[in-house]
Amino acid sequence: MRRSVLVIGGGPAGYTAAIRASQLGADVTLVEKGLLGGTCLNLGCIPTKSLLDSSHNWAKAAELFFSGHAGGPEHEKTENRQSGEMRASYPIPWQAMLDRKNEAVQQLRAGVVGLLQAGKIKVVTGTATFTPDRQVNVREANGQQQTLSADSVILAVGSRPILPPIPGMETAGVVTSDEILSLPSLPGSLAIIGGGVIGLEFATLFAEVGVKVAVIEAAQRVLPGMDADISQGLKAHLERKQVRFYTGRTVTAVENAAQGGACLVLSDGQRLQANLVLAAVGRKAALDELTPETAGLAVEQHKIKVNRYQQTNQPGIYAAGDCCSPMMLAHVAMAEARIAVEHALGQNPQPVAYDHVPQCVYSHPEAAAVGLTGEEAKKRGFQVQEGVFPLAASGRALVEGEAGGFLKIVADKQYGRVLGVHLLAPHATEMISEAALALTLEATVDELLQTIHPHPTVAEGLSEAVLTMSGQAIHLP
Repeated sequence: MRRSVLVIGGGPAGYTAAIRASQLGADVTLVEKGLLGGTCLNLGCIPTKSLLDSSHNWAKAAELFFSGHAGGPEHEKTENRQSGEMRASYPIPWQAMLDRKNEAVQQLRAGVVGLLQAGKIKVVTGTATFTPDRQVNVREANGQQQTLSADSVILAVGSRPILPPIPGMETAGVVTSDEILSLPSLPGSLAIIGGGVIGLEFATLFAEVGVKVAVIEAAQRVLPGMDADISQGLKAHLERKQVRFYTGRTVTAVENAAQGGACLVLSDGQRLQANLVLAAVGRKAALDELTPETAGLAVEQHKIKVNRYQQTNQPGIYAAGDCCSPMMLAHVAMAEARIAVEHALGQNPQPVAYDHVPQCVYSHPEAAAVGLTGEEAKKRGFQVQEGVFPLAASGRALVEGEAGGFLKIVADKQYGRVLGVHLLAPHATEMISEAALALTLEATVDELLQTIHPHPTVAEGLSEAVLTMSGQAIHLP
């Protein structure tokens, strides 16, 4: 007898759950109130990375071939005298960057639609709400309603940006990561509240297209959850792009500026003016419309509580992705969705090993990490050794004009097991998959050393990082 699966949410967790359930022979219905692909495809991962790729190509070309001057948002040609040369500033092709972003999003969204159609998955457009008897009421856009039920329900309702409770956040000119991706024109200046992953990616993007950027972070350093050297190194790179940082400070109020835009009042009394303010302090699960408590679902710290197999406290109801996960990442959401569906349909999935999940920052240079930092490893009782290879000694990084980062390996000194890998480098978000595999397989530094990497690549620096532990690095004195 075919089982039925109802998926609520059409983002990475939702469409993955629906497709996997279809592969396992279930009758599948997916409910999505907005655009298929969810935040990641429409307002997150894909559009931001497209714009970041465009800004990087623009800024890099300007640096390498146009004397390091990338122009500004005023879209006017100006002349600048530097080293006795006249240097032309070129207008930023912002609309072309937006068009490129939109084309990528539309193509990928059409791809998701095609995959769901191929899996014979019924898609219902509407807002889902639990009823007291644990059925799901769907209010469609045309006002009609229908009640759905299934043998198993997978909740994948995602998350939304947090607007911090700061007086004046309703001021005109304050936006979240949702709205900033479709600005009709570039602001002259941008203040970003939050120095985490989202904040630094947008700082990179807008600094590279000539916007004056300031970042305010409450912690003592940006990227407080990542390796300290990555934090310091990326901050230094962004400062060279003229980004200003205000760490260890909070925003106590946002006021309308007399000449337009906003004025931010900081906890130390400073006042910062900007044409636009981005709130980038994190995201929260989008649970309000779902009303999980109505169905008796346990909610803890505004997230649906699940076990390692993504089961809620109610039989037959599972959750995956941002609405329940300790890590709000699309790749984690997809992994959790597979686990939820496979467990619901009688398979024996392996739970997510959260210690082995890669974390990426698509800044320039990119940053990526998996496993433990040296500090975390020491707290867990390991005898720690670290190997660091600076990219100033990397031929590939040098010819790409991006030799300012490093590759770091954290290992257990007693047995040589790799505990963590931390990268600040071009292609870091690609290289980190090798490191994640190494941790999954419990690889040792000797095994990593025996892995022959092609030359010239940035990745070959991983072997050199291992060799620095014993002073045997070939390309370092």
